[in-house]
Amino acid sequence: MERRKSFLGNTGPSTGTTIKGLQLFIADLRASQHSQDQEKRIQSEIFKVKQYFNSSSGKKSKDKLDGYQRKKYILKLAYIYITSNTSKLDDIIFALRETLELTRANTFSEKFTGYMTLSLLFQHKQVSEELDADIMNQLIIDLSANNENYLALALNFIGTCGSVTPEFGLNEDLVTHVFQVLRSPTSTQYLKKKAALAFLTLIKGNPTILTDNAQRKQIWIQRILSLLDDKNNYRLTLTVLPLVRYIADKLNPSYCKRLIPQLAEILYNSVVVGTSPGSNFPTEYKFANMPNPWLILKIVSLLNSLIISPRESSFDQIAASGSQFIHINEIDSETLGKLRMCVMQAIDLASRKSIDMMERLVQNTILFSLINFASKLDPSEDAIVNAVNILCSLLESSEINVRYLTLDSLVKLCSFSGKTAVDTVCKDNLDSIFYLLNTERDPSIVKKVIDLLFTFTNVDNIKTIVENLLKFLGNSKNFATSDIKSDLLVKLAVFTERYATDSNWFVETTLKLLSLSDIASLKDEEVWHRLCQIVVNNPELRIFACEKLVDYLQENQTSEPILKSAAFIIGEYGDLISEKVTIPKLFNLFTDKYFASSNLTKAMILTTMMQLYKFQPEISSHVIKFFQIELNSLDIELQRRSFEYLKLIQVVNLSANINLLNLLFAPQPPFNSKSNPLLKRLAHLPSTSNSNNNASASSLNLNSRTLSAAEKEASVTPTIQSSRQSHSSSALSVESIKALDSYYVQQKLVSNWREGFSRMIHYKQGILFISPLMKIIYRINDVGLSQLSIVLTYINQTEWDITGLSTEIIPSRTQDNPEYIISKSEVPSSSTIAPHKRVGQTVEVVIRKPYSIEESPIININFRCGGSSNSMNLKLGLGVTATMKKNSESPGTSLQQFVTRWKTLRDALDKDGEYHLMSLKISEEHKKTDSSILVFKTLERMGFEMVEKESISNTLFATGVIHTKTDGNFGCLIKIQYLEENGTVSITGRTTTPGPLAKYIVDCIRHALVK
Repeated sequence: MERRKSFLGNTGPSTGTTIKGLQLFIADLRASQHSQDQEKRIQSEIFKVKQYFNSSSGKKSKDKLDGYQRKKYILKLAYIYITSNTSKLDDIIFALRETLELTRANTFSEKFTGYMTLSLLFQHKQVSEELDADIMNQLIIDLSANNENYLALALNFIGTCGSVTPEFGLNEDLVTHVFQVLRSPTSTQYLKKKAALAFLTLIKGNPTILTDNAQRKQIWIQRILSLLDDKNNYRLTLTVLPLVRYIADKLNPSYCKRLIPQLAEILYNSVVVGTSPGSNFPTEYKFANMPNPWLILKIVSLLNSLIISPRESSFDQIAASGSQFIHINEIDSETLGKLRMCVMQAIDLASRKSIDMMERLVQNTILFSLINFASKLDPSEDAIVNAVNILCSLLESSEINVRYLTLDSLVKLCSFSGKTAVDTVCKDNLDSIFYLLNTERDPSIVKKVIDLLFTFTNVDNIKTIVENLLKFLGNSKNFATSDIKSDLLVKLAVFTERYATDSNWFVETTLKLLSLSDIASLKDEEVWHRLCQIVVNNPELRIFACEKLVDYLQENQTSEPILKSAAFIIGEYGDLISEKVTIPKLFNLFTDKYFASSNLTKAMILTTMMQLYKFQPEISSHVIKFFQIELNSLDIELQRRSFEYLKLIQVVNLSANINLLNLLFAPQPPFNSKSNPLLKRLAHLPSTSNSNNNASASSLNLNSRTLSAAEKEASVTPTIQSSRQSHSSSALSVESIKALDSYYVQQKLVSNWREGFSRMIHYKQGILFISPLMKIIYRINDVGLSQLSIVLTYINQTEWDITGLSTEIIPSRTQDNPEYIISKSEVPSSSTIAPHKRVGQTVEVVIRKPYSIEESPIININFRCGGSSNSMNLKLGLGVTATMKKNSESPGTSLQQFVTRWKTLRDALDKDGEYHLMSLKISEEHKKTDSSILVFKTLERMGFEMVEKESISNTLFATGVIHTKTDGNFGCLIKIQYLEENGTVSITGRTTTPGPLAKYIVDCIRHALVK
């Protein structure tokens, strides 16, 4: 109350406890009926304040402002700034120096007004740049003072505005003064709390405060941790915990190891002792009848980041890197027992009935926090069962947040606690989960329910779960969004294939998925592609699939995916069911559906009609009539296709030889790609990783008992071979390795091409080539996610004219669906370059699919200079990493998130999708630079997002997204270990897709590091 009195009290010539001029100004604004009147009053006041400040600023002025008047005018301007929603900054910025003058006052109310107003304005760059040095000098003065109020104001300003500019964290005096307040035994608890938050703000802006000086790092961290030694000082503990959490996350968790028993003791006293009957826990620390709820949540969050579960500790890559996370077996039994008791008590509290809604909310929040942490405590089976049951009981809560958090906790519990948790959910609570799915109106909760179901899907319950989810999809009254339905469609297809024990059931279920008309509009091509793959590779499924498709064709309404599947499968194997369904009848079924389908599907049906004609040439008259009708189609592709097929029938009829038809429409061979197209979609869906099922496993095939040998040899990607392009222009491209163009292979590169090639991989602009005659400069501009524009500049280095300048861009492949295409290649702006002048050229490249950096485009340059003709070939450093874009607005990836994604990819794809390069020798030129800095900067320039970590000294982690126009986007994870003593690095890459993409990315990094 003393501070409030000193601020409101009589500090100037005015009498009373308030600033009357400010009150009158506010009253005038509130009394104004129109915005124009308010604006006039504001402008009038600003003009008056400006006059007062100008008249008092002169050296000979007799009207010097006293502290009270300055405070009154600054408060008026602050009120204008706030009520105008910061739009009046330019109108009031003239008063910055007067505001700064208030911070130098010896009266608390004036100093408070100065700091408060500056904290409002300091977020603006023009303010922070103008006052940066002055305000820091004043802060140091106030931090050195013996006045607790001044110290509090300075610390409060640093905590509020210290992150606006990095200069605060770089000011050694400022940092030292703040830490002195924090560590001083004479500082009050009030000041220590403010100092802890201010110091946290400073080290966030400049992490080197605790890393550059090893001795200071050790001493200061120990001093910070010692602030938690008083286990009963809950207020200070609550404020210091965020600072400790930063040390654990950003520096090294092992520093905080000694705190675990203390934190467990505080947690035990709050959760167990404080909630027991007859507890004498101080009421001042209770909220909603729960002791220290905020402190409990912060402690659990800190322990969660410090302790690593047995499941996480099996992550071999991070363990090999010397991670300092604390394992459960390093915690003494007494501490572990207290932590487990806290979890049990939270479960018990949540099971009690409480009328007070706030009390229930607090109890549930603590329950979710502790149960999510419980998986790291190696819990017993009984504890897991109790946790699952109490969570499932909360699914009936009327509060949306409670239901969502319950589902989130169940997903984590089933993922980390394995079979016990899964069995408990499936045995006792599956019906309630399905009921929630069908009655829930909130889309976010529906999505969480679906995630939970797929978390514990296995061979035993796959049919039950799929059946209920199909009912959910078919229910027009459900509240799922189109995105949720689309993702659910993909997941159902993947899991159905993964856990199917009956091949016929798999085909039947997949067709049910494709038959849902509202899902058909979502254009999920991968599902019917995958069905076609499996039917082609499993002969025993062909008759059954054809029969089921005929049943769907006989219905009044048939979805587009069913029509496409029928066109492909019946076109291939319709003759196998000709005894049950004649070829003419099949032809009539397709003609009935033809005019109600899309042009893409129509094109496929036209090809199917030709295949039916191949099976039974007697229907030629009907086929010819149909094609003649389509000659008048408005779609050019349908016209062309009908015309070509008519000509083909004429040739066959004239020659009376069907061999040509058999050759052109030969049976589809087994697919030989080793990737599942659904995996790419699944990799971008929310992770529901589970040790029991690994939904995105690399071989998502039917159970081996139902698959033929062909499936084992060729796990599939549904593509139509080049001789059968007529089936569908949307079919996936063939993923086989194709030979490079001979013209490309024949090109001989100049001797020193590698330097510019390497530079181009990790610099957006620079020198591509230099010689006594010519210098070539490049600049890479992003046109789109998968499209690049390369601006080449040719500079004449001689005293003679360069004439006859011509260039040619040579891609590695131009036929058979190339990985990239040269979409635009301008000629140089002039064929003549005067001495020391330059000309430019622009080339645009579209990256369609992943490719090796060794297959980058080659540029052939020809010119004449000084009577000689010159020709040279250079390879452009355009690899798949050129499409990576660094997102400055991204919150970044933590080491824990990286570990989780790495393990998910390893579980999903095993070694397929991974590439490891050992002991790469860094170029001699690079050895002058510290290896860690060199690699870090190189990866950043290439577009990788670097993972924040401090605990692993000789390893870097990075993430990125590769963009391609045809194949979509692919995520990648990179781990690089470097050895300073021998100047080598080892690179490991993982991608979200199987195949050679990981090698392509690692090769790009290799070329960037080694010239």
